[in-house]
Amino acid sequence: MTSVRRAAALLAVLLTVLIAGGTTAAAAPAAGARADRVLVVGVPGLVWSDLDPEATPNLWALAEDAPISAVSVRAARATSCLLDGWATLGAGNRARFPAPDEAIPPVPLPTVPLPGEAPGTDGEPAEPEAGPADDAVPEEEQAPAVPPVAPSLSHCGLQERLAAAGLADPQSAVAAVAADRGTARFGAEPAALGAAVGCATVVGRAPALAVAAPGVELTQRERLPPDPGLVAEILTGCPLTLVSLDPLVDAGQADLESSDTGTEPQPRAAAVDAIDAAVGRLTDAVDAVPGETLLLLQGVSEVNDGRPQLHVGIASGPGFDEAAWLSSASTGRAPFTQLIDVAPTALTALGLDVPASMNGQPLRVAGERPPLAEAVDVLDRANTTATVHHRSTGAFFWGLVAVTAAVVGLGLVVAGGRRRNRAPRPAGEWLRGAVRPVALGAAALPVATYLAGLLPWERTGGEGGRAQLALAGSVLLTAAAVTAVAALGPWRTSRLGPPAAVLTITLATLVGDVLTGSSLELGGLLGYDAIVAGRFTGYGNLSFGLLAVSSLLLTAFAAAAAGRRAPAARARAVVAGTVLGAGALLVLVIGAPGLGRDFGGVLAALPGFLLLAMLLTRTRVTLTRLAAVLATAVVAVGTLAVLDWLRPPGDRSHLGRFVEQVLTGEAWTVVSRKAQANLDILLGSPLAWMLPVALVAAVWLVRPAGGRWGGWVQRLLPAPLRGPGLLRGRSDLLAADDLATLRAGLLAVALSLAVGAAVNDSGVALPATAAALLVPLLVWLAAAPRTAGRAGTEEADGTPGPDPVEGPDRVTVVSRGSTVWNA
Repeated sequence: MTSVRRAAALLAVLLTVLIAGGTTAAAAPAAGARADRVLVVGVPGLVWSDLDPEATPNLWALAEDAPISAVSVRAARATSCLLDGWATLGAGNRARFPAPDEAIPPVPLPTVPLPGEAPGTDGEPAEPEAGPADDAVPEEEQAPAVPPVAPSLSHCGLQERLAAAGLADPQSAVAAVAADRGTARFGAEPAALGAAVGCATVVGRAPALAVAAPGVELTQRERLPPDPGLVAEILTGCPLTLVSLDPLVDAGQADLESSDTGTEPQPRAAAVDAIDAAVGRLTDAVDAVPGETLLLLQGVSEVNDGRPQLHVGIASGPGFDEAAWLSSASTGRAPFTQLIDVAPTALTALGLDVPASMNGQPLRVAGERPPLAEAVDVLDRANTTATVHHRSTGAFFWGLVAVTAAVVGLGLVVAGGRRRNRAPRPAGEWLRGAVRPVALGAAALPVATYLAGLLPWERTGGEGGRAQLALAGSVLLTAAAVTAVAALGPWRTSRLGPPAAVLTITLATLVGDVLTGSSLELGGLLGYDAIVAGRFTGYGNLSFGLLAVSSLLLTAFAAAAAGRRAPAARARAVVAGTVLGAGALLVLVIGAPGLGRDFGGVLAALPGFLLLAMLLTRTRVTLTRLAAVLATAVVAVGTLAVLDWLRPPGDRSHLGRFVEQVLTGEAWTVVSRKAQANLDILLGSPLAWMLPVALVAAVWLVRPAGGRWGGWVQRLLPAPLRGPGLLRGRSDLLAADDLATLRAGLLAVALSLAVGAAVNDSGVALPATAAALLVPLLVWLAAAPRTAGRAGTEEADGTPGPDPVEGPDRVTVVSRGSTVWNA
């Protein structure tokens, strides 16, 4: 057995042992206490900055001794409106009401009149509200008049108007949600919560969307009675009650321009006061009814034209009776939860099975929290971080593309067409020297987006764009610091010292962050935010692009250096062991459920390390062996997923949940949704424009000079750029051994990025992010002063010598045959 096979076998054993240990170490959550009933209180638009011990005493008292969280209300559209939120809550999965955000949809408005009005156009009399509370409702508390249709209702206003009109036929509305393609993409079953319970009471305009499944015993009330005793009667009718408190919906007017809250300050304060009074009546009623009641108070949507934010989450009752943070397995991180977690929590508390279509996970207590005033401040800052990230990524992505394109353009101007047998000109050398720090600074930008999280920029507040400016300043400051470390450290005299420093800082930041809880990923411009709710912990897809570049290139040079120091008889074994050992550790970090949690990352990283080991040990690379490499990655990912699936359901990450979806037939929904997201990014993301920039850099820097493909490329190039790429045969840049190692590393990176783009829903954004790190470093190398490292490029009398030829370690990968190391 060859040394590579031994190392690969050792890699498999090590992965199995480490992964198994990582998955069994997590403790299973304690079984939730049972409740006699569940009360879900949905408050559209409520955020933690609304709570105050003086202005909202009832909300404050409820949160004082209960676990709390910041809730992502993300539905199956970018901004969750009122009906989207209730449909999502009832499905336990992302859903949406079939009305596009961009324009008023051609959906007929309900024709059934509100209680107390004249009969509708259908000729049927208005159905009176059940219960004795009708006589007690004063005129000023009647439902507001339905506003006329206007262009300003093109955002969330139309959904609010439909809800205000009463949703005449809730089951038809649920069917419309089920037929919507956005809902279908997530495999959601609208009103699954109601179907599982069988009996529900709803109070308010829109909660019927969460429970109005066929066969459900449904009692609807227009509003909450002012008498707590009458409220208590509502709670005893069914084991599930849903109440929508909508004053914030009426506290502002929808507009074509988005605002933070969608409300005006003075009406908002009055609306929050009304909400607090209603919460007081509900908590009094909960105390009055016999048995155990689980109260779940959740923000459910934005209101009017409000931008996406994180909302209030409070759980009070059996199993949730202490001052703590809330979390769930769907986030894996305190103090964050999702709206989709409400339905599984209610069903678990009632002792009912959670349907397979629900992607949410039951809420659970996740450790002590500080006193409420301090906790609210923490949650408010978390909201600031999430909202600033959510509103800044588009502009940052465009800036990243522009910076990388500028670096490539500058590199082409000063170094792209120079001839190797010409003496350097002082002006040209000065320009090349000026380009290098610019290129190094551009390469430092990606890691700076994470390191900026070490600075408290979010404390500046979210008003007036101050936090966005503070974030931009933090990124630029940390990028400058990384550039200074790379350019001025003791490694600056080495040919590869500054680029290696940037790669090392990038790798150390990403690995160190995930080992300490991924705090820099959450809120980093290349990480993720809690509003989008694609991920709350572990590695994001864009981070994997940076991880692949930094880890594979650093491993390549470390393995080559170890091989040179080892005895000749053991050099190949040392190189293989170094590459595969580093690969095993990195794959563990990427894929372990308690660390990176990156399903696609394992599938993409492992082939890169295996190919790198083959190239550096001069092992033949064939299509059969490449297929075996990919199969090994699939087996590794499958092992991770199955081991995660063997854990308790409440502890599973998305790896284990995917296995469950395969077993229940839901897997195709996940795969198709990710494929659609991949296509959407290709066609609409700013990062897609990084690919042409990277292609220009590749043609310039690493283009082949000979062979069928090389000749074809050469004929397409302008005359100044013809000939071998600047990183092929350039002994004035790097020694032959280093060039060969760099080429092997780049091939391994290319394989990992190609696989990663294919299997992740970020698609081309993943290699585009990697290019933001890799391309500037290659430009830095290509723009090296010509006076450096020119041994062997001139004759003894000073006349120009012959152009350097390809080194003896050129790599050629063929489909049938072997890897050829030309002598």
